[in-house]
Amino acid sequence: GVQTCALPILCDPENTASWRLMERLGMRREGELKQNVYFFCDEAGNPIWKDTYEYGLLREEWKQR
Repeated sequence: GVQTCALPILCDPENTASWRLMERLGMRREGELKQNVYFFCDEAGNPIWKDTYEYGLLREEWKQR
């Protein structure tokens, strides 16, 4: 299989349960991306941009938990 040394995970900052779980699992918030993604558009067809938190965890950090 594919071997990676880091696990990047993205989540919606409004999804408190999601980012709290990642922090409980030992992941660290590595960044906040501003208006980087959209899933829906408004009535005029304009994208409704959302922010994203980026979390990370190194393979050796996961093994040391």
